[in-house]
Amino acid sequence: MRNEFNASNLAINTFGSSSTFFLGIGAIFFAAYSDELATRKKVYITSFIIFILTSVVCAIATNIWLLIILRSIQACCNSAMLPLSAGVISDIYNPHERGSAFGIFYFFYWFGPFLATMFGGFIAQYLGWRWIFWILAIFGGALLSLILFFLPETFNANNSLKSNQSLRFNPIAPLKLFKYPNIALVIIYIFISTSLIHIQHISIPTNFSARYNFTTSQIGLFFIAPDFGYMLGSLLGGKYSDFLSQKLLISGDYYPEVRIKGAWFGSLLIPITCFIYGWLLEINFNVYILGIVLFLCSFGMLSTFSTLSTYLVDSCPGLGASVMALASLIRFAIPGIISIFETSIEERLSVRWMFTLISALCFLGILLLIVVYINGKKWRSNFISTI
Repeated sequence: MRNEFNASNLAINTFGSSSTFFLGIGAIFFAAYSDELATRKKVYITSFIIFILTSVVCAIATNIWLLIILRSIQACCNSAMLPLSAGVISDIYNPHERGSAFGIFYFFYWFGPFLATMFGGFIAQYLGWRWIFWILAIFGGALLSLILFFLPETFNANNSLKSNQSLRFNPIAPLKLFKYPNIALVIIYIFISTSLIHIQHISIPTNFSARYNFTTSQIGLFFIAPDFGYMLGSLLGGKYSDFLSQKLLISGDYYPEVRIKGAWFGSLLIPITCFIYGWLLEINFNVYILGIVLFLCSFGMLSTFSTLSTYLVDSCPGLGASVMALASLIRFAIPGIISIFETSIEERLSVRWMFTLISALCFLGILLLIVVYINGKKWRSNFISTI
């Protein structure tokens, strides 16, 4: 793309980062519509139709800035998937099942990038980058057909909230949830701990092509290590979260903060492995060892994220889509802006000190979870539905 469009590094970074930014922005709108107007299926259908159309236009784009704009619109539509799926899970699963349900959901959510990184590099190298968007359009069409014919409307299946048609639609309604300290602090921690995902996606291609002479396809294969960590971490993290909560649910003493116990191991694993990865990469250490360290770091991130996602949904009855959209906004939009300047930050600080800074922030972020674990029950007692 850089060669075809004669684009600068800033333009290429903006291409990747703008989609990340709009993954967060679009989620708020779709979740507000879904929760306020009591529908999941209609939002799924609308978002997929626009996603397919923008994928086609991206495939035939003639300049980098047009591509950036269209990719941003595509990302807005794609952003509906996370909050809507969280809403569906909250609609049809009981609290003691939600951890495992989220784990399975995020397992397959990351199975997509797992396949994409294996084959995306080969597609880009041998067929051209435009074919990636053609394949996305075809795949989106197949999924749209499945949604149309096989996905029922789930909103009222087990939901205490009903649509109030007398209210005007407020596209930023989920932002009101940020006034609750337990919600705000957990989302801030999620933002800190998962920012590393977006930094990796910028840093790995740059560093491994320069340091190890990796081709595009080899870089894609290397991403299998963190993607496999995401998959396994989300699956096991969700199941462990349910394991911790089941005894209390049976006795009737369940409280959502018990799920935070399931995040302690992963929250410690993230800063330790992030620190080790940065210092080993600086000295061009063995690439297989780096892959193992990234796997462990990714496992920690998603085991923690899967657990905390369940906590957020349990803490906001009937507003699963909205609270996950708020998490997506903070988790994608802010790192999307930061990652535009990732290369400049890395050049100024060096690889080792950039990852040292990130690991320090992740370690300090654990304090937020401790505060929520201690005070969450009191804060939740003040929860009032704001949509």
